[in-house]
Amino acid sequence: MKKLKFAVIGAGSGGQGMAAKLAIDGYSVKLYDIDDEKIRKLKEIGEIKLSGKIVGIGRPDVITTDIREAVEGVDVIMVITTTNAHADVAVSLMPYLKDEQMVILNPGHTGGVLEFKNVLKQNNSVSTPIIAETQDLLYGCRTNSIGDIFVSGIKKVMGIATLPAKDVNYVIETLGSIFPQFKALPNVLYTSLDNMASIIHPIPTLLNINKIDLMQSFEYYMEGITPSIANIMEQADKERLDIGRAFGITLTSISEWLKTSYGLKDGSLYEILQSNEAYRGTKSPQSINHRFLYEDTLSGMVPLASLGAELGIKTPTLNAFICIASIVSDRNYYKEGRTVEKLGLAGKTVEEICEMVS
Repeated sequence: MKKLKFAVIGAGSGGQGMAAKLAIDGYSVKLYDIDDEKIRKLKEIGEIKLSGKIVGIGRPDVITTDIREAVEGVDVIMVITTTNAHADVAVSLMPYLKDEQMVILNPGHTGGVLEFKNVLKQNNSVSTPIIAETQDLLYGCRTNSIGDIFVSGIKKVMGIATLPAKDVNYVIETLGSIFPQFKALPNVLYTSLDNMASIIHPIPTLLNINKIDLMQSFEYYMEGITPSIANIMEQADKERLDIGRAFGITLTSISEWLKTSYGLKDGSLYEILQSNEAYRGTKSPQSINHRFLYEDTLSGMVPLASLGAELGIKTPTLNAFICIASIVSDRNYYKEGRTVEKLGLAGKTVEEICEMVS
């Protein structure tokens, strides 16, 4: 089998981490971002240093703001932008996609592949690459500085699914030796509905808004999540699990996911979070304009609540936090977010949606 060539779309901490790891492992990789200044600095440095759980220096073959240059001649396109940018990424990639390529949304969050494919369809794309989504970002990364990334954790298991569902077998066959953590899931409902970021990010952020407004830095997971906040998170998580049951899917609870992903022991959600060393050192958002709020509301809470409403499932906790997020951000997250209309699911029954993702 030929050695795969990669493009990484998005040069945030996760994108830099992925590009560096692939380069360290000997793969040809191109790194793309729309941020001219960030790309200028990365080109000037010429390398990305990883520390923490992965140690090494990776040197991407190409660092660019030209998306055509980034994806031309590559086999796998790893999209590691904020998930609310997926629709724009689909439009930008569309003219250059090839049937033989593979696009992996890292992660897809709730409805990533559905939205991506719907955008391609609406724009009359002629290419039909394989499109997959992971449940979460494989590597927990944070930026010390541009080109210097700290890897705080590596997931032990990472669910992945495709649309159509059968394509996941080819993805695992092709990428399994590079990413042995990848675990094939039956369809994209499993990856989309098992979106833990929709619970673990917006709720603690909003419930710590006083500290954030006062610019009082704190450890996000260790100090920002108290037993009471963990209880609220579990209530929102129950609503997510109810949506899964409507499809006949037994989803993973947030507590079970944390234990499986990070090899943690039993306990309450609060106790599990406090024992997760991979989360230790993660600082709080410096302002309310942070991806923990806008990304995970737009691509997590909104599609879950929208899908719940479509199926007649009550999601009062999710709705409450979407409303609060909209007020504090002065944005209409219901309008901007991934609704069932944007996912191509409006007016469909449970049976029709299950058929659609098979």
